[in-house]
Amino acid sequence: MTFRQRYRQLDNPTFVKQMMLRSVYGTMALENQTVPMERLEELYEKVEAERTAKR
Repeated sequence: MTFRQRYRQLDNPTFVKQMMLRSVYGTMALENQTVPMERLEELYEKVEAERTAKR
C-alpha cells in the first residue's frame, strides 16, 4: 500500500493547502512571529503558481 493510497485526502489540493497553512501559522505563532493568515495564503498561491509553471 502506497502513502497516497493510505491517505487519500492528500490527493485533495484544498485539504493540502489548509493543512500546510495551519501548520506554518501554528509554528510561527509558537515562535512568537505571528503572520496574518491572508499573507500565508498569498505566499502559498505564489509558490503553487511557480511550481505549476515549472511542470
